[in-house]
Amino acid sequence: MKILVFCNPDGSIYSVRHTEKSPDETELAFYIPEGGFFIDLTGQKPFETMDILDIHNGYKADSNKKKLVKI
Repeated sequence: MKILVFCNPDGSIYSVRHTEKSPDETELAFYIPEGGFFIDLTGQKPFETMDILDIHNGYKADSNKKKLVKI
């Protein structure tokens, strides 16, 4: 299962998606907010069992390092 986090330019989380397959570039462009970015959390154990709402509400992205940090 892939876990993708789509973020606004300021690092706030726009959307979290669980998906079976990797989205293609067209799909990614649709999900990423203007000026934003995404982080692939696939294979990162703490996040694999976490509910997507817990990720969305409990974390913020560091836009320089492209990593999530707990709020």
